[in-house]
Amino acid sequence: MIKPIIFLLAIFSMQANAQKKITSREVTEEIVFATVDRVGELYVLTEKGQIQKFGIDGDLISLYKNGPRPTLFEPRDGSRLFAFFRMGRKIQYLNPSFEVSSGALIDSAFVIDPWLACSSGDHNLWVLDAEDMTMKKINTRTANVDVDVTFPENLSHDFSTVKSIREYQGFFFLLDSQKGIYIFNGMGKLIKTIAHPDLPYFNFLGEELYYPSQNGLTLLNLFSGEKREIPLKKTFKFALVTDERMFLVQTNSIDFFEFEP
Repeated sequence: MIKPIIFLLAIFSMQANAQKKITSREVTEEIVFATVDRVGELYVLTEKGQIQKFGIDGDLISLYKNGPRPTLFEPRDGSRLFAFFRMGRKIQYLNPSFEVSSGALIDSAFVIDPWLACSSGDHNLWVLDAEDMTMKKINTRTANVDVDVTFPENLSHDFSTVKSIREYQGFFFLLDSQKGIYIFNGMGKLIKTIAHPDLPYFNFLGEELYYPSQNGLTLLNLFSGEKREIPLKKTFKFALVTDERMFLVQTNSIDFFEFEP
């Protein structure tokens, strides 16, 4: 009987170490969004328009406070950040210090009323056009619309409840705050729906899509369809995971943890 007990204690110890707290950081403004780049560093957007970038151990690396808060912000690989501003129908690419490296207006010849836009590779854009309820992929090098599909009528009557879009692993993801997550292929065909109203965000870890659930995080493998759960006892506004860290974000604070997926 002794060996099984020792084994169970070892497993418990490994699980405890997987979420060992490193530090906490206070943020003076209310945090309204949080995400991570592919390197594993954390970005939080505040109500008044700041973007704060933190390293994996909690150090503040850089700060953006030179303009309005982006409607959609995507840090990508951390070297070329993407921002979309609905007011002004503008996109910008920023360097790691949040300086604008390039930018453009979304041409009304392609999109009449851009609701949301996200990057597609290094040169293309996915854009939702609220005027005609279409999803368009624009090739900015050739100035062509490579994909132009109407949003399925049975899913939503308008884009007002669509809070986020993103391309990842060749799929296009759309978050509807009333319905859940819609997953499309690269040609804009709906292939899966995750029915889950009131989701505030989603993100990715390797081949897995993850989103908040009742007791923590649900992770879905995009290729096998397998699901797993990461239980969390502490409440959070945003919980984000990488290969090394877990970030639990509250309204005005961030907890940094060691993490093993």
